[in-house]
Amino acid sequence: MLEPTIEALTACRVILASGSPRRHEIIQKLGIKAEVVPSLYDENLDRSSYKNHGEYIQDLAKYKVQEVYNRLKKDLISPFLIIGADTMVTMGNLIYGKPKNESHAFEMLSSLANKEHIVITGVCLKTLNTEVKYYNSTKVKFGDLSEAQIRTYIKSGECLDKAGGYGVQGMGGCLIEKVDGDVYTVMGMPLYSLAKHLNNIFSTV
Repeated sequence: MLEPTIEALTACRVILASGSPRRHEIIQKLGIKAEVVPSLYDENLDRSSYKNHGEYIQDLAKYKVQEVYNRLKKDLISPFLIIGADTMVTMGNLIYGKPKNESHAFEMLSSLANKEHIVITGVCLKTLNTEVKYYNSTKVKFGDLSEAQIRTYIKSGECLDKAGGYGVQGMGGCLIEKVDGDVYTVMGMPLYSLAKHLNNIFSTV
């Protein structure tokens, strides 16, 4: 990141509108100290009204940010920047959310085995005068997994709170044969594009 951007963010209140530890860790890689305020937005957007998954997921991030902004804007020190993101795993027209239980996780991971799928993360950045939303897509190819491998991974407990039933940064990385694109998109916060957009915002303020 550019030094003026870091200086601007260090001196102000920055909010991460997500309870994801992974997103918080990625934000910290930029040297940003963000306050974690998970959004309470009810995810009730109509997917059928969107032309593609990317536009849907970036709007989901936008509304999550807006909910946090509305909640905090009357604080004694209002947020200077709110960062929000949401991630989905897709294969064709199918959307893979978080598994409901271990049985659902096994079904999900088995269907992804030896196939390529796409992970999309939508991001929204909001200041008092600016709002930027965008999405990044990354292709992920699982290896040829055995039933025993999948069940061993599920027993780790890592899969149940993650879209698609796996985490690339943990044991789930052992399921992946290759990644085509930004691996941080798969983790839930595309790092390069986040830095680029923040630099663009703060070069004009």
